[in-house]
Amino acid sequence: MRRIPVIVLAFFALLNIGRGCIHAFAPDGGAHSIAGLDLSTNAQTILSLFAGLGFHQLVTALFQIFVLIWRRDLVVIALALQTAETAAGIANLYFWRTFPVVVPGEMFNTILLAVLALTLFIAWVGNRRAAS
Repeated sequence: MRRIPVIVLAFFALLNIGRGCIHAFAPDGGAHSIAGLDLSTNAQTILSLFAGLGFHQLVTALFQIFVLIWRRDLVVIALALQTAETAAGIANLYFWRTFPVVVPGEMFNTILLAVLALTLFIAWVGNRRAAS
């Protein structure tokens, strides 16, 4: 059970690297080629926002890698941050500022949120037991 949180955090570090590289470095940031957004108007604004998201994902991945290599005691915090970010992203996609197109991976992200919540619980309980 102690390895599950580490494995899940490593998975999210890799996922953040992949998504971050696409959003930051792909010619359209994945906005049109993946998400299907219309870039005929406000393309520069959309691409800039996608690049900002991508760089944020890359910084998050670097923090997660730091935790995995040097500070395993921060796994719970790293998982909590990823859980909060994923929950906020899903809330945004479904309720706040929804996209005019179906976002690829909407259901996948919802499943990832459930996996994160369960993993965060496992890590938190494991830390409490270790501290006792």
